[in-house]
Amino acid sequence: MAQFAAFDIVDERQALPVREMATLRHAFFNGGEEGRSPLVEVDAPLSAPHVVRDPAAAWPFPPDTPPEAREPDICHVRDVDWFPAYGVLAGPGGRILRSASGEALHRWPDLAPVAELMARPPSMTIERGVVFMPWGGGFNYGHFLLDAMPSVLAAVEHGFASDAPVLAPPLKPWQRNLLAAAFPECEVREVRGRRIRLDQSAYATSMDHFLHAPTALVRRVAERVVATVPAGPVGGRRVYLSRRSQSMRVMVNEAALEEALRRRGFLIVRPERMSALAQVALMRDAEVVVGASGAALANALFLRAGARVIEVQPANFTSRWVWAACRQVGVEWRGLVCPSPADPREASWLSRARRGFRFAYRPPLDELLEFIDAAL
Repeated sequence: MAQFAAFDIVDERQALPVREMATLRHAFFNGGEEGRSPLVEVDAPLSAPHVVRDPAAAWPFPPDTPPEAREPDICHVRDVDWFPAYGVLAGPGGRILRSASGEALHRWPDLAPVAELMARPPSMTIERGVVFMPWGGGFNYGHFLLDAMPSVLAAVEHGFASDAPVLAPPLKPWQRNLLAAAFPECEVREVRGRRIRLDQSAYATSMDHFLHAPTALVRRVAERVVATVPAGPVGGRRVYLSRRSQSMRVMVNEAALEEALRRRGFLIVRPERMSALAQVALMRDAEVVVGASGAALANALFLRAGARVIEVQPANFTSRWVWAACRQVGVEWRGLVCPSPADPREASWLSRARRGFRFAYRPPLDELLEFIDAAL
């Protein structure tokens, strides 16, 4: 275990000197010195109204204070090892760059899987490339949309992807389709290998949980995707994002909620059964979207300004990331915090037997429907 202690976790804002963007870009393409350049955002959020109802008295945030927007940096580093499955960039002497590695550090504070791979030599060397995929973006729709894709856009907007590949681990079809829709001008190179040496690497610090404090970068990502998705059959103006096939957080009365929403004209969809671009097209036409907390609510990015999102939050799983995304695209967010957890035995045996089950909860249906009706 001593090898873990060799890692030196460094914050880019302390370890890398600030440089002008043009100087940083020249260094990336010509083997110059490391550095970072802040991304000063000129576009303000398209702020919209919000409502928080908290009968569980569990909301841990100031109800009238919107989520912050944290401007990221573009960074250029040299002679690093890239671990594609984890998003980790490791420099000489075990230097770990915090923002590139932040999501993996959240899962493994000691970076044990990376430490094991450090014992192996790199499988290849790449002269230069843009890194963008954090650990969570590899499998979670929300992290991919709100952490990974803004990191690509930052590199594109500032010229780092013009003559360098955007490097990715092997992608899933939905990831590949979203990248192609948003960034047709980029060479996205999927790299197979557990440890890759990069002579020059550029990345944005938005890789690290940008979803909690996004800027207008996420709106510009959404605009690019929506502009390239062909019009399909008109979906529902009212949409409910069902989680009935998900195992982690089980809403035990979701079937009853769905039936009540059908009577109100809602289209009930299971996002995991749709392609990513079909989800985008559905959101583009929607006016009201209801869903429990989960990655599918990242689709709020693709709603038109003035649309509404109603999020059902279990009291033991509160957050503001959906509100933060809505705020950037001018979508009204309404959150209802419901008592949770319930007795796990309230969930079906099948739900409890599924891999990943964490807890059950039962929102008060009458109060929830009253809350939804007020938004219609």
